Amino acid sequence: LVPSSRAVPIRGRAGARVAPRASAAGNRPNASEELTASDEDGVVVEGVVLEDANAKDGHGQHIGHHHHLDDPARVSREEHSPVDEEEEKAFRRQVATAFDAVARDADFQEDLRRRSAESSASSTTTTREGAGGGDDAAAESPGTTRPITSPTPPPTRAELWRRAIKLPMYSVALAPLAVAGALCHHWYGCVNVPQWGALATGACLVIAWLNLSNDAWDAATGVDDSKPESVVRLLGGDESEDARKAAVNKVHAVALGCLALGVGGLCYAATQLAANATADVVYTVLAMLGAAVACGHMYQGPPFRLSYKGLGEPLCFAAFGPLATGAFYLALAGGVPGGSVWMGVPATPTLLQPGVLGAAVLVGITTTAILFTSHFHQEEGDRAAGKKSPVVRLGLRKAIDVLRGGVLFHHFLASFLAFNGWLPFMGAVGVFIAMPLSIGVSSFSARHADAPAELFRTKYGAVRWHVAHAALLALGCWLDPWMVWNWHRVPGLALGAPYV
Repeated sequence: LVPSSRAVPIRGRAGARVAPRASAAGNRPNASEELTASDEDGVVVEGVVLEDANAKDGHGQHIGHHHHLDDPARVSREEHSPVDEEEEKAFRRQVATAFDAVARDADFQEDLRRRSAESSASSTTTTREGAGGGDDAAAESPGTTRPITSPTPPPTRAELWRRAIKLPMYSVALAPLAVAGALCHHWYGCVNVPQWGALATGACLVIAWLNLSNDAWDAATGVDDSKPESVVRLLGGDESEDARKAAVNKVHAVALGCLALGVGGLCYAATQLAANATADVVYTVLAMLGAAVACGHMYQGPPFRLSYKGLGEPLCFAAFGPLATGAFYLALAGGVPGGSVWMGVPATPTLLQPGVLGAAVLVGITTTAILFTSHFHQEEGDRAAGKKSPVVRLGLRKAIDVLRGGVLFHHFLASFLAFNGWLPFMGAVGVFIAMPLSIGVSSFSARHADAPAELFRTKYGAVRWHVAHAALLALGCWLDPWMVWNWHRVPGLALGAPYV
């Protein structure tokens, strides 16, 4: 570029104006702009070249043709007048000032780094696709750009342990207890809080046993080989075969310890019954809790491994629905001293009291929904491991349709039970208040049916629905005795009796 009286000067930062950088292709609609210089970092400065007044046919001619600043000898001396040395020095200072201003611009530097990272990622993606030889890559035009997504950082070890503990899983132990306690208050007017706490502790320990033993059995069969949050892998089980066996043994030992403590706590709480409760209630409670624990073992443990045969969901429904909820109700109602505060309530509780089995069925359905949705993103893994889960048997889309139909059936069942007197009316109201969460779960799964990798979030939505459903169902059952339709109840002899 030869500075002359007709060239537009390039000024510095203060009041300066530096022409925008050239595009990647270097093509612009305005032909009067010409690429003039570039530094080693790829920073481009454009000068504006005026049209030659002496050009023929009214067409403008460019003064310079991509001449570099450090090679002024290449300028045609036949076309231009001699360059004044002082003017050339001033021009070079202006160019240097422009480059310094651009280099100091933090936004520009950040943009430069981002473009460099995107270019590197794009080249890596192109290389991988080129190696695959797909037709899609060949069909793309040279100017096609692809969206670049920043790689997700790997989870930390603390995050993996948090996932391995699975705190939301313990809601399946507390939900039956919350509903059973509310039903106990509904029929007997109070709850034995120490007994409730003992049952909760024992139930959570049993859930810990289920969690740990499932990880151990899955590690033994190789199902969790690609699962970084497996407890066995976190204990070093992926280092070697001997390390795997050692980690599996450790997990089994801790799991059995949790099981022993949990069963002990449940047996202790089940025997803390009032004097008015009969021995039959104790035996019934112990038998139902034992059956629920047996379902947990048959789900994953040998020689049954019923989850591999597609029977995990029925076992889950039975264990956490009628068995656990019913047993907890019998234990809590039998632990109320002095009988009910209402007339006409049997001193010895039974499962046939209105609302008990109805609420237990509803709790079992929401618990089963968690297990059912947890398979949505694992179809390929389950199929490879020979696990006949519902999503393998039905296919993903049909499994999602089953979920949507199950949500509708759940709310229809709540209405049917309430209007027939088999569920407290306020309990049904609580179920419908939680209904938007259930619709959100089914809608999310339907929207992402073509992206199974995104469906891992479905089980978290099912957990939220399960927790809200249990809390609102329990609250409704708790408040129902104080509603106007129950004002006909006559207080019993136990009303106002001291609680011991």
